[in-house]
Amino acid sequence: MKDETKTLIVTFVLLLLLVIFFKNVVHKPINVVPLYLIPIFLWIGYVTGRVGAKLWMGMTLFLTLAMAILYAFF
Repeated sequence: MKDETKTLIVTFVLLLLLVIFFKNVVHKPINVVPLYLIPIFLWIGYVTGRVGAKLWMGMTLFLTLAMAILYAFF
């Protein structure tokens, strides 16, 4: 499987998990638009910059989790 396909799958999985997390776990309204755009922006950065799939996946996962935790508690 090509790295572009892997990164696109990770992007969609992270978006789906964010929606499930906020709707079913935290029970907060889904009005945090920048949070949902993080994986998409990082995917665009990967496609344009070609930094490497493993580095991109780790960075995207870390930033998405950090932002989810930040928005869940505040």
